[in-house]
Amino acid sequence: MLETARLDLVEFEMERDLPALHAMFSDPEWARGGYMTPATSESESRERLEREFGDNGGWTWVLRVRPDQTAVGVIAVFSDQGSSIRGLSWYLQRDRWGAGLMSEAARAVVDNLLDQPSITGVEAWIDSRNVRSIAVARHAGLDLVGRLPRTLDGEIAQSVVMGRAAKPTDPTTFAIMPVLEVRDVAGTARLLCELLGLQIRFELKDVVHLGFTEWNGQSGLEVRRATGAISPATITFEVGVLVDPLYAAARAAGLVESTAPEDMSWYRRTFTLVFPEGHRLTISGPVSGS
Repeated sequence: MLETARLDLVEFEMERDLPALHAMFSDPEWARGGYMTPATSESESRERLEREFGDNGGWTWVLRVRPDQTAVGVIAVFSDQGSSIRGLSWYLQRDRWGAGLMSEAARAVVDNLLDQPSITGVEAWIDSRNVRSIAVARHAGLDLVGRLPRTLDGEIAQSVVMGRAAKPTDPTTFAIMPVLEVRDVAGTARLLCELLGLQIRFELKDVVHLGFTEWNGQSGLEVRRATGAISPATITFEVGVLVDPLYAAARAAGLVESTAPEDMSWYRRTFTLVFPEGHRLTISGPVSGS
């Protein structure tokens, strides 16, 4: 058991805690606020808990607000995927939101997990619209480390990946800047900005630096004027929106040799832009869902 100022974090027991957690999972307003789908039966809630946390080595805790003995939420490590970076998730009853309880619990759990010799880091995947959950992650010392596309019942969104390492270190390599040699620097840069929402970090006469955001210190793409023979490059872009409208826009822009969108076995939908110089830019986004 872990203890905080107001909470007892008790090891989860399915038969004891399922009724309280199912009441939470089946609350439509709770699910809407967390950008999730409500459970329709207790067996569905049981399956959810077993699927997400059933093989996590026993690192599942329910939250009890002293002196009450009923679970008001759960925080747990995802089932083991063979990595020393472990995923963490949490759920709290809607009538307990806004009191800082999950922030209190998450800090204690993350500190405990990072003391384990088998764990080198903890990360949480959070819907980018779920500002409450992002605040919980920040309170537990997690910072933004990446983004992933997300599909739920046909709805396309993005997950922010929040992470914290057991032993924080500055990376040796912190950005990758592939170079795309082209005949028309300005036109190519403009097309990439329009299609993919890239930002111009800076531009000179013969080179433009593009980034995913306007902020410096991140990976991006350098578009440079070709001075001789061009060696075609292959580059993949991960996007957080449906790719079919991007494909239609690419065709409308004149990239008629582009390959059509296709669902991949790794739950991504991709297509490839073929530029006049022979460069192949694969655009990978979320599958469309149901």
